[in-house]
Amino acid sequence: MNTTNAHPPRILITDDEEDTRWTLTALMKREGFEPLEAEDGETALRIMRQELLDAVILDIRLPDKNGMEVLKEAKRFDARTPIILLTGFRGLVSAEDAVSSGAYCYMTKPFEVAELIAIVREAVKSHSLKPWRHPRRSAEEGGVSLREIMGSSDQIRQVMADVELVAPTNFTVLVTGETGSGKEMVAKAIHHLSPRTSTPFVPVDCGSIPPALLESELFGHEKGSYTGADRSEPGKFEIASGGTLFLDEISNLPLSVQPKLLRALQEKKIWRVGGKKPIEVDIRVVAASNQDLGSMMEAGLFRRELYYRLNEFSVTVPPLRKRRADLIFLAKQFLELTNEELEKNVLGFSDDALEQLLSYEWPGNVRELRNVIRRGVLVADTYITGADLDISDGHHTTAAPPFDPGKESDGNRSLKELVRSTVAQLEEQAIAKVLRETNGNKAKAARILRIDYKTLYKKIKEYDISP
Repeated sequence: MNTTNAHPPRILITDDEEDTRWTLTALMKREGFEPLEAEDGETALRIMRQELLDAVILDIRLPDKNGMEVLKEAKRFDARTPIILLTGFRGLVSAEDAVSSGAYCYMTKPFEVAELIAIVREAVKSHSLKPWRHPRRSAEEGGVSLREIMGSSDQIRQVMADVELVAPTNFTVLVTGETGSGKEMVAKAIHHLSPRTSTPFVPVDCGSIPPALLESELFGHEKGSYTGADRSEPGKFEIASGGTLFLDEISNLPLSVQPKLLRALQEKKIWRVGGKKPIEVDIRVVAASNQDLGSMMEAGLFRRELYYRLNEFSVTVPPLRKRRADLIFLAKQFLELTNEELEKNVLGFSDDALEQLLSYEWPGNVRELRNVIRRGVLVADTYITGADLDISDGHHTTAAPPFDPGKESDGNRSLKELVRSTVAQLEEQAIAKVLRETNGNKAKAARILRIDYKTLYKKIKEYDISP
């Protein structure tokens, strides 16, 4: 349901008979709802893609599509909104088939007005009791299907099948995919579907920790083992013992640490830095990478034995541009979440906004989509328009075009926007140049650029620069 009380519940009425639409529209208005109308299946699907709805009344006999086809297609990008099926032909479809396909209810014409109103009210109430759950929070809570937080495309169905297959085992899993595609969500799903679900899930971002500190971060250290070590500290391996250790961006693991990680995985024992005896650990490791570890292995940048040890089973998360069936689902999810966060009541997307969302390549994947939608909700009034999305002026992770103050597109932008875009472009180019000169050594690049390691790592992710 809409996240604020500023707008009445919105009901989409889909029927090819004008008199029926008029009657239902008048009925919905009388009951305090806001009705929208569609006379065929394609129009209904377009509205369902663009609008935030609280319920749908859908006739089965439509001029272009069967109502069951509309139902099944709608559920692919919006599994939450309750759909009430109506039919004037008994036996055309069974109630059991309708409900199993995702319908909230199945009614035959002529219907009792009081009964229909009661069902619509129940549907709207059930919708309001199923708020969007933030993907990160949902994954942490467990028991949530990836389809509920990532979509229901064929590609995500395959990912889910792989997750369900490997989760009950103790296999080490390598999750691959582009930056922002949802690798950590997959790792958490593996953990929560495993026998270790009630134990800790401990993430380690191998790219955000300076190489000199990574060994201590993973394995811990004893008091006095190095300057500043004024007390003994356990590492992530000990903290995760009994549960799952998630090694994100494993491609950034220094060659010097890789043999120690391999030994820990093989022996299920670790040595703290400065320690004099081994510590037994019981962990399941899930690693993730946005780089091709096979190619890195062939180039001598990743140890062959470690690669094979991590890759007992692999799951590939496809980029958003290759699973566009999930895009509208995710966009509406982020729209409702941001409505809730900002206490706004943005109702959906304009035609040009929807066209931009579907035609853009999304190099930053789901993370970029989330940021674009959040910005859109912030600046939008009733609907997010193409201008509100601001996809093409620095709110995406592709390189900004060369600055030309004479260009018409630049001439329509404020000085603040021009400066922001130009600075971002120069910053991205400078970081990329230094990374090339240092052969991807981020610690060295941070020293040359005179910024701290974490700031550099954050900007590498922001601009999607390959080390």
